[in-house]
Amino acid sequence: MILLPRPKEMRTTDASFRITPETRLVLTPDARQETLCAQQLKDDLARFAGISPTVLCGIPREGDIVLAANPGSGEEYSLTITDCSVQIKAPSGTPGLFYGVQTLRQIIRQSGAVLPGLCITDEPVFTHRGFYHDATRGRTPSLAWLRHLADEACFYKLNQLQLYVEHTYLFRDLTELWGAGEPLTAEEIMELDDYCAQRHIELVPSLSSFGHLFELLNTKSWCHLCELPQAGAMDSTMPYRMAHHTLNISDPAALPLVEGMLREFMPLFRCRRFNICADETFDLGRGRGKQAMEAVGEGAYYIGFVEKLCRIISDSGRQPMFWGDIAVMHPEALERLPKGSVCLNWGYSPEVTEDASRSLAAAGATQYVCPGVSGWNRIMNRIPDSYRNISRMAAYGRKYGAIGLLNTDWGDYGHINDPRFSLPGMIMGAHCSWSGEELPLDVICEDISRIAYLDRSRRTVGLLAQLQGKDVCSWWHLVQYREHVLGRADEGHGDVLAGLDLSTVEDANRQVSLIAASLTDSVQHMDSSSAGILHCWLNACEGIMVWNLVGAAVQSKRKDAALAQRLERWLWQYEQQWMQVSKPSELWRIREMVRWYAALLRTF
Repeated sequence: MILLPRPKEMRTTDASFRITPETRLVLTPDARQETLCAQQLKDDLARFAGISPTVLCGIPREGDIVLAANPGSGEEYSLTITDCSVQIKAPSGTPGLFYGVQTLRQIIRQSGAVLPGLCITDEPVFTHRGFYHDATRGRTPSLAWLRHLADEACFYKLNQLQLYVEHTYLFRDLTELWGAGEPLTAEEIMELDDYCAQRHIELVPSLSSFGHLFELLNTKSWCHLCELPQAGAMDSTMPYRMAHHTLNISDPAALPLVEGMLREFMPLFRCRRFNICADETFDLGRGRGKQAMEAVGEGAYYIGFVEKLCRIISDSGRQPMFWGDIAVMHPEALERLPKGSVCLNWGYSPEVTEDASRSLAAAGATQYVCPGVSGWNRIMNRIPDSYRNISRMAAYGRKYGAIGLLNTDWGDYGHINDPRFSLPGMIMGAHCSWSGEELPLDVICEDISRIAYLDRSRRTVGLLAQLQGKDVCSWWHLVQYREHVLGRADEGHGDVLAGLDLSTVEDANRQVSLIAASLTDSVQHMDSSSAGILHCWLNACEGIMVWNLVGAAVQSKRKDAALAQRLERWLWQYEQQWMQVSKPSELWRIREMVRWYAALLRTF
């Protein structure tokens, strides 16, 4: 039996339970509140077993599926399948019953109406198990997609969801930002907050409040608060927006501006935590605040402002959270922060070391470990790299007493990556944050294929993993080359396409073509409800191949009108897929890139 996350203990027996039209889903009176998961279970029984049992509250009989509460605390549950009944038990008032139902749903998806005898006892390794979704750097997600994301998260026993927001919330008085990224509204966030709460998920507010404020600090009204004097006249390019965005905290008007944003955003969420972000303050003290920072030193200057932000959060009765990339370099200063402030210790390399986790633990910091799904700046996620990163960070978290794991999915440079492609990475993070069992890559890919995509051949995710490294001309290369040609290159990036070899491109594309054919073959083994993702996968394969060819043609300055047409056809399909999960938001940036390269291919 394949289950993700893996249960703490599972024992098989010779019994089997047959679901019949007489079977009832019975909530005992002390489990009466778990009507949502009972409905989830009923829906899956109708879909995979062909039987839609009535939901009751009362005393169960032989032949029923029973959800019952018992004394205790925590998130543990037990699931027992015998010849006579299915019973899920968990402490009253906890999410345990809900999580037990998610396990039973996975069993039903594989076994239909005849369930194998099992005895499961289960509980998580990490108390806090989250997923972080970028809602700023190109794509503003639709509310329908965010509901779907919450459904996926709860199915794999995640209990926190965060949306990364810079300018993509409709702040009441910051009207200059309203057109920058098609913002989320208060109504949408509150509706999502309710939806998540019903699924035992905390929707944790996350708002940039120090670095990553390019669009705000590039407005006419607020450019005087940017570290860079040229703010207000800078092009809103993908690289500039990622690199030049730091608040000049030496200006007395900086804190009131941010505090107003924080206080407007907070009430939308019932969660008693708040992520102020405060990461990647690249320009700190290198412009208008130079003299102020030199007077106290970089560490004290940075932590001083983070302390003020955290006090705003803690004084409101919430737990502050912040990204730890700067703080980890000054761990001694963390004791200035309010007690219980959470340092979000991120590291995204597949070879990430334990140094930061160890340093924060030694400083007595409360930390989450934060790996990533490795989808940003590319069309398809690097699945092997992401699993290596996630499993390593989870191990460091266990070793150094982290209280949570927050798995991240970013959208750098316009969010070219389709968020649906991050599902395998989300599941890997869910497994590693719930279970202490480390699975080989091929095993977890096979398991995800079976559970997430209902693929009886168990091949699909392994095939997607083979796409890693085939984008020899990645989205990052394409963005940086264009900026170089337009005279806007930053951070020393020049002609990043120099040396791109056509034979390397052709070899990579041959392999991608074979993978695409194998993905098409795998659909015959998938449930029809899951097969719709194939079109997205195939267009991703086409995108990898066509952009590889574009890079080679541009590098050799070869005119190719047919390739320009192929690129435009790819864009048409890509746009349709974008709109399935996202608002139009900044799709225009992707179109702009395609049109620029297509024109170049017709001009050489």
